[in-house]
Amino acid sequence: MRQVAELAGVGVKTVSRVINGEPNVTAETAQRVLDAARALDYEPDLHAGNLRRADRRTRTLGLLVGSVDNPFAGAVHRAVEDAAAGRGVAVFASSLDDDPQREREAVSAFLRRRVDGLILTTATAKQTYLLPELRRGTPIVFVDREPSGIEADAVVSDNAGGAARAVEHLLSHGHRRLAYLGDLRGITTAHHRREGFLDAIRRGGIPAADVHVIEDLHDEHSARAALLRLLDGPDA
Repeated sequence: MRQVAELAGVGVKTVSRVINGEPNVTAETAQRVLDAARALDYEPDLHAGNLRRADRRTRTLGLLVGSVDNPFAGAVHRAVEDAAAGRGVAVFASSLDDDPQREREAVSAFLRRRVDGLILTTATAKQTYLLPELRRGTPIVFVDREPSGIEADAVVSDNAGGAARAVEHLLSHGHRRLAYLGDLRGITTAHHRREGFLDAIRRGGIPAADVHVIEDLHDEHSARAALLRLLDGPDA
């Protein structure tokens, strides 16, 4: 802990406050402490006497999803809780809102509380910051988005194939003027869906002039507004 304090330029007591989640520490100072702890590969064993069992397990999981308000994320949350409850495992959940910094902070918070594993819908382009945990043997499973920069288990859908099949279905019913409304371009699932859509469009011989591609629609309101603008255009 002293090394973390020296690297962060703060006192040992400040490091202790940050690690234990105590108040009266500015966000800037807390971030310096967390960055220093990460650089030194420092992971405190919080509440060891209360949380740790003889088998070194806390019987807890950390679940990090885009937003628990999202129906998909809510379904994932419920499924994880149902599976965990039958095994006497508690699930701590956090919404990331596709914010990479928020993801790192939430992951750090869960790891400081020594969860037995992480289930993560990542918001970061690369997840190499998790390499120290993987080396320690912490189980990490990615959901909906494949990891990049590390090797880890993932449960994903065929987003490109699904989008392509949707296009093929519409084409089979005679529709020719189509539109794709997608999420943020930086999200891998959105990228895969866009590629699947465009691949199917090309295979179907649809002219580019008959296709609308609108992206960066990250919430219900922006998607609805884009859809309303298109109602007088494409027939699907």
